[in-house]
Amino acid sequence: MKSKLLILFVLFFSQQAYSQLGSGNILVGGTAQFQIFENADFQFFTISPNAQYFISENLSVGGALGFTTQRNNLGENDFTRTNTLSISPEARYYVDLTENVYLYGAARIGFGFGGSTFIDGNDQTEVSDRSVFNLGINPGILYTPGSKIGFNFELNMISFGRTSVTPAIGNTTTVSNSLTLGINTFAPTFGIYYVLGN
Repeated sequence: MKSKLLILFVLFFSQQAYSQLGSGNILVGGTAQFQIFENADFQFFTISPNAQYFISENLSVGGALGFTTQRNNLGENDFTRTNTLSISPEARYYVDLTENVYLYGAARIGFGFGGSTFIDGNDQTEVSDRSVFNLGINPGILYTPGSKIGFNFELNMISFGRTSVTPAIGNTTTVSNSLTLGINTFAPTFGIYYVLGN
C-alpha cells in the first residue's frame, strides 16, 4: 500500500513539474506596487490585473486594467489625492529558454483618465482632471515552477508617455511628455499569474 501511494505521489508531482504554454492557454494575474517616500511625504499605490490568451504557441494577446492612487501629504489633516484608471491592450511574443522559463517581448498601448482632489478634514475640493496616454515595448521573463502558477519579471525598455492636466478653475491644460530609451533596471515589474487550460 505504501509503495502504491509513493508511486501516485511521484506521478502527481511529475505532472506538476513544469508548464507547457501553448495555443488556448490563458494567463490570469497581474501586478501590484506600493511605495512610500518619507522625505517627500508622498505615497503611491497601483494595482493592475492582467489576462493573456495564447493564440499560438508563442504569441499571446490581452491586456491590463489599472488603478493608481497617489497621496501627497501637505500637513497633518490636509493632503492631495490623485486617482487614475487605465486600460492597456498588449501582445506578447514568447521564446522557450527551458521547459518552464520563457523570455518574452511585450508591446502595449495605454489610455487612462482621472483627477486630483484636495482634502482638508471633511472638505473636498476638485483640483484638476487628467488624461494619460502611453506606448511601451518591454522585455520580460516568465517562470512557471508548476503547471498552474507563473511568475514574471519585466523591465521598461522603450516607452513614451503623455499626460494632460486641466485645472478645475481655468482652461489652461498642461501637457508633459516623457521618453525612455534603454533598459531601466530601477523600475522592474513583478507579477504572479495563474495558468488556465493546462
